[in-house]
Amino acid sequence: MKKTYLWHFAILVSVSLMLTAIVYFINYTLLFSTAYVSSTDMLFVEGILFIILGILLILGSGGINLWSVKAAILGAATEAVYGEGGVTPSELFKRDSWKAKGFPRLGLVLLMAGLFMLVIYFISLAFR
Repeated sequence: MKKTYLWHFAILVSVSLMLTAIVYFINYTLLFSTAYVSSTDMLFVEGILFIILGILLILGSGGINLWSVKAAILGAATEAVYGEGGVTPSELFKRDSWKAKGFPRLGLVLLMAGLFMLVIYFISLAFR
């Protein structure tokens, strides 16, 4: 592996650990006086939410959507009616298929932070 990949991975892990620590201490200070929910129990819920949000941010909002399908149908109808070579559906789908607009780094940070929160929660369950 190249050193740049390891460096970027180390940065992502360290930012995720810092985010996990910040969330844990915020939970600890906010939920210190309540007897209903402990701060580690909230880590489970927040960990699941962070994982879901991270996956959604990694996936993004790009790709083939309804507007691409409408443009492909319109292009095919235009070519069938007029017989001229315009923008064909295959060209539209080739152009739109891998154009993701997600936030992969933020998604990875949230995904790893959620995993770290779940690890902390399950370790705290083991030592109760």
